[in-house]
Amino acid sequence: MISIPSCPREVRWELRAEPGVTAECRAVVREILAEWDLHDLIDDVVVVVTELLANALVHGGPPVRVALGMAPGTVTGSVTDHGDGWPQPRPADTDAEHGRGLGIVAALTDSWGVAPLPGGGKSIWFTRSRRSGG
Repeated sequence: MISIPSCPREVRWELRAEPGVTAECRAVVREILAEWDLHDLIDDVVVVVTELLANALVHGGPPVRVALGMAPGTVTGSVTDHGDGWPQPRPADTDAEHGRGLGIVAALTDSWGVAPLPGGGKSIWFTRSRRSGG
């Protein structure tokens, strides 16, 4: 018998606060999107997850969790942390080392936002669909 996976697909995992966690997360995102045959979205989604993860690790609090979901031609994702800090988009000076993350997220996604968690913390979510011809 052939097993046909149901859509949407979804994966969730918790990240350790250790050196190398960002590189490991990028590798997992690449592997998952390749498995879902969303090769054309891999680079952009990896950048988005990396930016959101960096914010969670620097400004948030543990535990930090990542989730990805797939519906036909669309990836949804979120990075959740339990810190009190709330993301604040801000203009970045061309010489600034920080401050561009949420602008990058906005540029590479169809939509994104922040949802508060019961008991504190937040989940920063995004959606990204294939562009025409993708």
